[in-house]
Amino acid sequence: MMGLYSIRMRGAEGGPHEEGGRHISGAERIVEESDLESVASALIHRALHHSKGKSDFINIRIDAVHDEDIAYVDCIAIDEHQTESVKESHELAKELLQSVVAHKAVENAFTELGQLPGNMRGAILMDANTGVRLDQDTMRGVRVSHMDACGNETRSMNVHMREALVLATKVQSCPGIVGELCWSDDPDYTVGYVACNGIYHRIPNMKEMGNPIGGRVFFVDTDKPIREIVDYLENTTVLVRW
Repeated sequence: MMGLYSIRMRGAEGGPHEEGGRHISGAERIVEESDLESVASALIHRALHHSKGKSDFINIRIDAVHDEDIAYVDCIAIDEHQTESVKESHELAKELLQSVVAHKAVENAFTELGQLPGNMRGAILMDANTGVRLDQDTMRGVRVSHMDACGNETRSMNVHMREALVLATKVQSCPGIVGELCWSDDPDYTVGYVACNGIYHRIPNMKEMGNPIGGRVFFVDTDKPIREIVDYLENTTVLVRW
């Protein structure tokens, strides 16, 4: 592919995130030059018309992407589950995670997400064996970036699921990551997921409707240097093949 660009948006209310602004929306794409204007417009619209509020600070960053810097990764498998309550969903998520993560780490992850005072800008990094939190900035966490699906390839799914699946696929492709737990910070979207063993487990009812707090935890095998894991997640360009 030629002429690709990374375009990233983050929006906040009350000023920039770094100055205490409340996070409203963030999204990114990797697109051809001819699509930049329309994609930028769509991202700005998203920042201005979000269920969490209207951004009064919007940052758009566009960078050229060189083909030799791109890692191509096959999309992980999808398993959709049905549940009737938050309790049932959390029990299912814990059961799935415990195939690759120690019981203590799973419990600590749910505790961390349940006690968040607000939404983090990134993910919690947690030792999969001990449950010890490894990220240094407790409200920034690790921000996965530089990713999208290949070209104009599409699958029948909503925007939430598409973005989550792309992110989960990149995270699962990272050496040293054994699992992920996530639910959305969108108050109108209660679906979350567990990703492990190459499978994206889509789980409804991971929080109550109207709850504006969400987050994600990456479970790490600490035999791999943390610095290398963070660098891959934040800086390596990944395109997901459907």
